[in-house]
Amino acid sequence: VTVTVDTPYAAVTEVESGRPITAQISVVWEEPTRASKNTFQVTLWPPGGLSFIVDLPPLSLSLYHVTRSSSGSAPRSEYHISAPDVRAEGFSVSPVQTQEDLKISNEHLEVYGHALSGLMQKLRLHSGQVRQVQVQFLWYGTRSDHRDKSGAYLFLPGDEGEQVKAPLVRVSVGPVFSDITSCFPHVTHRVRLFHIKGHEGRSLQIQNTVDIRSEFNRELVMRLVTDVANGNHFSTDINGFQMLQRRTLSKIPLQANFYPMTTAAFIQDQDRPGTRLTLLSAQSQAVAALKPGFLELVLDRRLQQDDNRGLGQGVTDNKRTESLYHLLLEVQTRNPPVTLSKPDHNTSLTLIKRTESLYHLLLEVQTRNPPLRPFAALGSSLPCDLHLLTLRTLESEQEAGRPSQEAALLLHRKGFDCGSVIFTEIKSFFNQQKSLFDFCRMSE
Repeated sequence: VTVTVDTPYAAVTEVESGRPITAQISVVWEEPTRASKNTFQVTLWPPGGLSFIVDLPPLSLSLYHVTRSSSGSAPRSEYHISAPDVRAEGFSVSPVQTQEDLKISNEHLEVYGHALSGLMQKLRLHSGQVRQVQVQFLWYGTRSDHRDKSGAYLFLPGDEGEQVKAPLVRVSVGPVFSDITSCFPHVTHRVRLFHIKGHEGRSLQIQNTVDIRSEFNRELVMRLVTDVANGNHFSTDINGFQMLQRRTLSKIPLQANFYPMTTAAFIQDQDRPGTRLTLLSAQSQAVAALKPGFLELVLDRRLQQDDNRGLGQGVTDNKRTESLYHLLLEVQTRNPPVTLSKPDHNTSLTLIKRTESLYHLLLEVQTRNPPLRPFAALGSSLPCDLHLLTLRTLESEQEAGRPSQEAALLLHRKGFDCGSVIFTEIKSFFNQQKSLFDFCRMSE
């Protein structure tokens, strides 16, 4: 949970128990090198190392007090910045001096940034295994000859070019999260790690803020370059329900190897035990895996000409746009190896939980002295692979328009890949059936 306050001296307590909540106060950056003097961010999570979202009971209302407190104030983020003479009043700001300043870590992952750009270069897992996961930003132009050019419906790329200008790099370290931010002229890229023991600490949060309104006939792409040996196969989802395997073919044009990604895409080693790299997206985008170990997606397009497909204009209504992702690198444990003739097209239980936290957000209400009390409708959570679709009152058969004493309960059980490592804090339907039966009795 993140709220905005007007002072860096803030403390958070839970209303019902009065216990203090561990929090982190961060700078609000008005520009890459200029911090706001009047606005600050407070990010919360409860004691015990659990995510704030996970700690909430199912179908519940919880209350927290954010108060001004000169003593016992929440810890503040510490910053390392590649530009000289940057100040943020009340916060520790120092220049980036060594490669160690461009590393962030929690108990599950270590992320190493590039010395010049700050972009992610590799990951170290809890097991000590180091894997290459590089982030690159590239431009696609359009054809320069007299043939059809890219437009609203056509993607006809010309030469590709990499963003070469070294950006400003800003590293933030704190007790709740740590992140590396790279500020390019047209995109601000942030990789964040949460210091949480649960499933949220096992993935990377990636956020891009894109503004290409000053460009002419260019399309911006984010590319992941990894050492995953996936061959020419990768998988994308179909409307968020199931994964479908795709193949990259060299005999067809480059644009024909792009596919729609509604919520997720992954590449995985052809042989097991191996690894799977999954990118979970909060928005629909085009994705491709043009070479082994590659995974790239189109962030935004600005095209000046009509492509003669009925729209009658180019793509020039761009806005400053944010995109959000979670990146998860998982170890595949199934033995003997699974061949590509019968691959697993389901995501893991860990990714299912990350999906829920990405798409089913908390409803936050900020008010003074709310006339509310904490409330919890259920005594226990559903198994991790079950999702509550609907719980509603049915209409009375005797009186039209009036509620009856019956309710409709619809549950969606999601399929998952049994070959991925299942962590102890995540339980499926098979090892949590009692909780489901208790839930159904409470709903009667």
